[in-house]
Amino acid sequence: MATAETIDTPNLLLAWSEADWDSAILGYPVLQIAHLEVRGTDADKDFTAFEAARDGMDAGLVSCRLPHDRLHESMLLEVHGFRFIEMAYHPELGHLENIALPDDTLRVARATSQDLPEVLEIAGNAFRNERFHVDPRLDPELGDRRYCNWVKSSLDHPHQLLEVVRDGKRLVAFFVTEMLEDGTCYWHLNAVAPNAQGQGYGRRAWQAMLRKARQDGARHVQTCIVARNHRVLNLYARLGFLFPPPLMTFHWVRGPGEKLPDFAYHPHKAWAPK
Repeated sequence: MATAETIDTPNLLLAWSEADWDSAILGYPVLQIAHLEVRGTDADKDFTAFEAARDGMDAGLVSCRLPHDRLHESMLLEVHGFRFIEMAYHPELGHLENIALPDDTLRVARATSQDLPEVLEIAGNAFRNERFHVDPRLDPELGDRRYCNWVKSSLDHPHQLLEVVRDGKRLVAFFVTEMLEDGTCYWHLNAVAPNAQGQGYGRRAWQAMLRKARQDGARHVQTCIVARNHRVLNLYARLGFLFPPPLMTFHWVRGPGEKLPDFAYHPHKAWAPK
């Protein structure tokens, strides 16, 4: 991630940086707003400094995630052309040492280069609920490329692991995981192979990964999932994961000839024309 830039005024605190990894995939600068806080009634005016920086870079996409209750900030984004895309949860399971996990014949192993073509085939076809696939202004093929590139990079990543779940010789799922310093095993990316779905592998594969995390010394497991992926949300609930408050995801996408709303946002006041 590139160096963060900040706008810090009595009305607005906004920090952003270029998402270099996504810029490489999409072929144009992609920015990520890491922090947004409306402090006063002139936040709309101060936000234009960010827009000038964005346009100076010729950015084509800006993303921002906000806590679900930050409505002043979400309204500010919407006035400036951002659109709500998804609600994201970060389910977590603590005290892994006390969780009862049944034995199973599924086995987890670190992926090898020989596994990569099969895992890439899964990554290119399994994800349809995430923000790069559901935003109608983005080519869904970019989402496929993004997840495939993530899988490729994790094979030799210094911190993340690409792991596969097998039933005998059959590869039924993959996980990109990372062990954090606080004892949390973070699941960055995971999917059941499309040809193995609907056969009971979901719960078994997730339990196999919980056993593997515990064997590796993890005390907690955490991941991220979007609200529209209700089938997997139910899986996490059945496994005993807890759900902290969700985050709202917004995208701004540059469009040819796009006309943005001619309104200013004022917290605690009605919307007013500029």
